[in-house]
Amino acid sequence: MHRRRMLKVALVSSFAGAAIVNTKPARAESRPVASDDPRELADAVSAGVGYFITRCKEQLPLVKKLQAAIESGDVARAQQAYIDSRPPYEEIETISPDFASSDRDIDARPYAFEGGELDENFRGFHKVEALLFAYKDLEAAKPFAKRLVSSIERLGTELRERRRFTAKGQFDGMVALATEVAAKKVSSEEETWSDQSLLIFRHNWIGIHSQYAPFASILGETDRTVRAYTEAHNHAMGLVSPHFREGEAGGTPYSKIGIVERRSMADASNRLRDALIQTRELIGV
Repeated sequence: MHRRRMLKVALVSSFAGAAIVNTKPARAESRPVASDDPRELADAVSAGVGYFITRCKEQLPLVKKLQAAIESGDVARAQQAYIDSRPPYEEIETISPDFASSDRDIDARPYAFEGGELDENFRGFHKVEALLFAYKDLEAAKPFAKRLVSSIERLGTELRERRRFTAKGQFDGMVALATEVAAKKVSSEEETWSDQSLLIFRHNWIGIHSQYAPFASILGETDRTVRAYTEAHNHAMGLVSPHFREGEAGGTPYSKIGIVERRSMADASNRLRDALIQTRELIGV
């Protein structure tokens, strides 16, 4: 019997009736699109991608507001619009290797390009961030904001191409992002100019959670790997949640976060990574 078919039988027999869990540096290149995932796993992938389709719909008006704010000539308004526009994509980033070209246009940092900050291909959120917060140059930011809108529109189309996404891809993306938060983002190579790195950690973890939850529902909340993941996720979110006010995208400036607290956030993301790997090994993708 095919290994994945054996998995399907085992999951159905072992966890039938189990409670559903109510949980809601350039990256790797695009993965193969073909999938032979068993039905349960394929449905879990579809549920996760469906969440990101919704988030992308919510992202588009936010980047359009960012473009309008930049064109208004009001620096403070443009900076706030930038912060408000960041959360959705930082969740969607979880599976960014499945649309690597768009991710490069939307969210790549300067080190991903041979010419660094001066490279003609450097664009997207981080280009706009530098122009708004470091230079306060709204005129220079205008064409990049316009292109960012187009990139998000393209992403919306790509997310609907179901053949792009697999269970293996979902878990590879989750593990890679949890690793990246600890290994790179906590060092503050993330939102250097806007000082909003905590926003990034928070929504990366939310994005990971949105993709993990459908798989957890297959296993049930009593499964040890699901319990380990849930504890790790709750711990990580508990570290950042006090730094945010209800209804506001931005949080405490990262420059105000001490070294010990930063270390605890990195450790939390590593713990989350380990729990994700345990579940990935159990599912066998």
